[in-house]
Amino acid sequence: MSESNECNNTSASKQPYRPVVIVHGLMTGDVSTMQHLAARIAELHPGTKTYVIDRFCGLASLEPLWRQTKKLADDLLKICSLHPEGVHVIGYSQGGLIARGMIEEYGAEHNVRTFISLSSPQGGQYGAECFTKMFPALTTRTAYELFYTRLGQRALSVANYWYDPRHRDLYLKYSAYLAVIDNVKQQNSSDLNLQQQNDDDLRTKTVNTSAAVIGKIIDEAESDDDSPKKIEERVSIAIAAVSAATVKIAESHNSNNSNANNVTTDVDTVMAVVAAHDNYYAENSNKSNPNTKKLGLTRLQRLILIGGPDDGVISPWQSSQFAVLDKSGKLIPMRERQDDIYSDNDPIGIHQLDMAGRLIEYTVPRVNHHEWHRNEKVLRECIIGWLD
Repeated sequence: MSESNECNNTSASKQPYRPVVIVHGLMTGDVSTMQHLAARIAELHPGTKTYVIDRFCGLASLEPLWRQTKKLADDLLKICSLHPEGVHVIGYSQGGLIARGMIEEYGAEHNVRTFISLSSPQGGQYGAECFTKMFPALTTRTAYELFYTRLGQRALSVANYWYDPRHRDLYLKYSAYLAVIDNVKQQNSSDLNLQQQNDDDLRTKTVNTSAAVIGKIIDEAESDDDSPKKIEERVSIAIAAVSAATVKIAESHNSNNSNANNVTTDVDTVMAVVAAHDNYYAENSNKSNPNTKKLGLTRLQRLILIGGPDDGVISPWQSSQFAVLDKSGKLIPMRERQDDIYSDNDPIGIHQLDMAGRLIEYTVPRVNHHEWHRNEKVLRECIIGWLD
């Protein structure tokens, strides 16, 4: 069993090196953001073929995670088919959750040998500071009121890995991605008929929208066109709906605004995007056997978890190593999550990997979240040696 410490990799690499697939993170700009990492890997391991996933870049990275995962899996499985010797996958930030989703959902099909999760909130995110530029009214304390609704889960990726320890019951009820890939909840048709209480509460915290916008919402949300222009249109609509709801939620908590709870709305207007996304999920959901998820990770030769205390975005930063908070704010490390992912039932296989010495953790101080994929120390001492 490996201990969490600073980079200290003694693995010896051998040629020929397997190809490396890199999955970018949230709002990382265009795909060139990850080209530096790809180039350095090729320099340190001459002859290594690298693939930088070029879907859902920039604003498109806010698309719901299942939509991204299923589309990106087409790319990953194609790359795997081209390299029967196996591939390695590096998932940065949100990309680490997408990569895990692909590896689990297609456990019987992929040939990923090493999965490196680079500062990815594998335990979920419980900190809103990184989202306030886009949603100024969003706070950690009130985000659950939006993120744990059908609107939140179907509209934006960030809601799909929000983990509020104070509301685990709502998390298990509404989480359409993280709880599913943690295998503590199965993805099935019941996800499309979620209870309405939070959605009803949201009714008084949203704004009216014109009939013309309703039509546009439905058209764009139902579209399966994944051209950059169409994706940007879909995301822009989702951002507008979420922004309006977030503002009204904030107002409802302001005791000086006695009228906040009296805002009326046409529910069909606000939830049109949700209904359209529900139709998409119903037609495209992968009702895989839960055992496939476990198989997906246990087929790995290694799972590498990298994070650090100076990340500044992932909250808590230990989420990069599957830790979560309890309702009192106390940290629960991965190995103490005995009631879910690290239980005797071992729903996703990380216990098995850990016991076999195939789960490696690195805790690296003095690295900001936006520098992980550019940091030379991290690359040389925590990543490159595992890309055999």
